[in-house]
This record gives sequence, C-alpha cells and structure tokens, in this order.
Amino acid sequence: MHRMNIGTIVSDAAMTIKYLKGPTLGTAEEHFLSKLKPGDRFLFAGRLVSLSRVKDNVAYVRRAKGEPDTVPRWMGGRMPLSSELSSELRRKLEEASRGKWVGREMRSLRPLFEIQSRWSVLPKSDELLIERIKTRGGHQVFIFPFEGRLVHEGLAALLAYRISRSCKTTFTMACNDYGVVLQSSVKVDVPQMVDGGVFSPDELIGDILDSMNSTEMAKRQFRQIARVAGLVQPGFPGRRKSASHLQASSNLFFDVFSEYDPDNLLLEQSRREVLEQQLEASRMFNALERIQSSRVVITDPPKVTPLAFPLLVDKLRERVSSETLAQRIARLQRQLEKAADETE
Repeated sequence: MHRMNIGTIVSDAAMTIKYLKGPTLGTAEEHFLSKLKPGDRFLFAGRLVSLSRVKDNVAYVRRAKGEPDTVPRWMGGRMPLSSELSSELRRKLEEASRGKWVGREMRSLRPLFEIQSRWSVLPKSDELLIERIKTRGGHQVFIFPFEGRLVHEGLAALLAYRISRSCKTTFTMACNDYGVVLQSSVKVDVPQMVDGGVFSPDELIGDILDSMNSTEMAKRQFRQIARVAGLVQPGFPGRRKSASHLQASSNLFFDVFSEYDPDNLLLEQSRREVLEQQLEASRMFNALERIQSSRVVITDPPKVTPLAFPLLVDKLRERVSSETLAQRIARLQRQLEKAADETE
C-alpha cells in the first residue's frame, strides 16, 4: 500500500456544483469554492446562484437575485506577478510619470499613459493611487497596489471586511495583477478609510481569517497534507478512490484533531499553507507595510481610466446581458476613445 501510494505531488480537485433540489450545474476547482461563505453569490453556468453548504465534495447552491459577489477562477488560468516583477512594474510606471519612455513596449503604451495622466495620475513607486468613479453600477473605488493577482485576491476581501466594519454596505469585488475594484451602492469616504487604518498591517492574520472562509479552506488543504502524511490513501491503480471519499476521510481526521488535539502539527501546517500558498499572507503583509509608508493619491477621474478599464471589464463578466462581452467592451471602448479625443 505504501509503495503504490507514495508521492508528494497533489493536484487540486474539482468539486461538483449542484442545486439543493435540482440538477447538477457542473464542476469548479475547490480552490475557488473553499473561499466562499454560505450566502455568497456567484455566476456559474449562466445562472446567478448562492452557496448554501459544502458537503462530501459537493457544493450545494440555490438560485439568487441581485448582483454576484464574485466570479469563478481557475488556477490554470493565472500567471500572477512575482514580488520582483511587481517592483519592476512600479519602477517603469514611475519612469513614465517623469516622461521617460525606455523600450519599444513603453513607447507603444505612451498614448494610454498620457490619457491616464490627463484624467488621473501615473503613480510613482512610492505612491498608492486610488480612483473614485461613479458609474451606473454604483460607486467604484479602484485601488492600484501593483502587487499581483494572488496578493490582490486576499487584499480585496481584507479591505472590504475592514471597511464594512465601520460602514454598513455590501461590496462586489474584482481584481487583476495591477489593482482591485470595490463596488458598493453607497459612496465610501476614502480619506476616512485611509486615516482609519484600512491599510494597516496590524491584526492582519486575524482579519484575513475573519474575512474569508478559513476553516473550509484549511479542511481542503488538510486533505493534501493527510495524503502526503499517509493518513489517507487514494487506492490502487485501476481502483482509485473518489475525491469525495478522500475528502470525507480527511475531514474526519481534521474534526477529530480539531476537537481532541488542537495543537496538532498537521493542523498547524494546513492553516499555515492556506495563509502562505492560497492567500500570500507574507506578501500581503509586506505590501501593506509598503503602502503604509507610501503617499496616498486620491483622484476623481471624469471617465474610466486606462488603468481602471481592465478591472471594469472583469466586472462586466459578472453581468447577464443580451449583448456579448465583446460587444459591451467594444461599446465602452468607443465611448472612452471619443472622450479621450475631446480632451486633447
């Protein structure tokens, strides 16, 4: 049994998404589903659904109304920026803000950067740019730390959690490698948000755990740890156990350890891996420390800026419309290009 199951490479399992009373909608990676809390709404298979519960590797959902809180993402589709590349990107933007265009790529992007400078600013490496824009969808707050998608995913949830503690509102979030957008139905007092320590690295781990479904994420991570530690075996070639069987077995170990041996090293490892591998907690801490020492620049652009446009496109993906996504993007692009020509 040991020889047939030895190994330390564990792939991410797919979870079935199914109505509480109804058909199966499809599958999504548990990396995404484990972050959701019951009641979170997301767009899947052309339907807006909300998570009811997760049991035996099946995510049970029900139909929902309103706006989605998030959109499914697959690990294979992400190539996030590293900390070194993020630092270099901020340096290149600072060069552009000083009128220095080094390289063919920067020269080709010069028209977009000039529009960004007219409508807002090009942030320097020691500045954090925040843009406030009112659209038909609500009040948008675009934040540009330029730290990479992995950091921004956790940062978006953290910022929304900290702001909602003092301002009763619901946020819809999206992020990419360059920034984060928080959308709400009420206007957020951004200066007060900054002065209130929303970017403080203090109490970071506790706020991360409170803002995300950390227990479910740790359970999913524990299955991989239990697999490597030999607590569960995936079976023999031709007679492999299902992912739901392995998850149920590892959940039993997790619950027993949590109740009777809360200081178990394997439990601690699962929590540590969730913070470091899935949420990039150490990079998030370094990013918040850098932001704390940076100058915050708040602008109110007349239109969606070139930096904010990709984030707005991510928001468009979450809406159900008779237009295709390409048609909506093309229409918005024509409007912005016309506005850019008029301001020259």
